[in-house]
Amino acid sequence: MLFRLPVLLLSVLLPALTLADTHILRVVTSEYPPYEYLDDGVVRGTHTDTVRQVLSAMGYLPDIRILPWARAEASTRAGTSDMIYSLTYSRDRNRYYHFTDPISQARDVFFALKGRDLEWQELDDLAGLRIGLSAAYSYAPEFMKWLAAGNARVTQISQVSPELTGLRMIAFGRIDLFICEETVCHHLIEEHLSEYPELSDITALSGTVGAKRGFRAAFSRQHPRGAALRDEFNQALNNLRSTDSD
Repeated sequence: MLFRLPVLLLSVLLPALTLADTHILRVVTSEYPPYEYLDDGVVRGTHTDTVRQVLSAMGYLPDIRILPWARAEASTRAGTSDMIYSLTYSRDRNRYYHFTDPISQARDVFFALKGRDLEWQELDDLAGLRIGLSAAYSYAPEFMKWLAAGNARVTQISQVSPELTGLRMIAFGRIDLFICEETVCHHLIEEHLSEYPELSDITALSGTVGAKRGFRAAFSRQHPRGAALRDEFNQALNNLRSTDSD
C-alpha cells in the first residue's frame, strides 16, 4: 500500500505544478460589441482577437472575463486583475494603469433622430439640447468641460448596455442626442434593428466630438511587472501589425 502514496501525491501535485508553470494573465473587459462581447460563454470581438494574439505571442494564456465596467476597472486598479481593455487614456486613469499603444481608433459622434435637421460645427451650436452619455465612458476633456459649464441638459445612462439604451431614448424622444463611439453604435443599430425597429429612425451627425483617440489595453500598476508587460505588449502588437502588412 505504501508504494501507492507517492503515485497518489504525484497525481495531485502534477496538475498544480503544470498550472503554476503556465503564464496566465487575469484579463477583464466589458460588453462593448463589436470590440468585445460574450457569445455562448466565450469572450469574442475584434479587440479580443487582437489581445489574445498579442498575449499568446508574449507567451501568456489570457483568462478573459466580462464584467460590468465599474467592476472591471476596480478589479484592475486593485490588482485583482492584471489587465483591462478597451479603454482610452486619461491623466486620472494613468495613476492606476500602464497604458499600451492603441489597439484601434475611437471616434465619438452624436446620434440623433432622422428629420430633426440638427447640425453642428461647434459645441455651442447644441446648447440647451438634451444630451445622453454613458456614465462609464471617458469622453473628450473639452466636451466634458463644456457640459460642466451647464451648456446642455445631461442624462447619464448607467444600464448594462448604455449605448443601446441611449439610442432607444432618442427614438422615443426622451433625449435629443446621444454621444457614442461611431463603430459601436452603428453595430448596435444593425444588430438590434429587428428587435427594436425604432432604431431605423436614428442617424449619426457629421463631426467628431474631440479628437480621435486610441482604444488601448492597460496593465495594473499593482502588478510587479506591469510596466515590463506593457512594453512587451507594445512590441508584440507592433510585430503582429508588421506581419499583417507583409
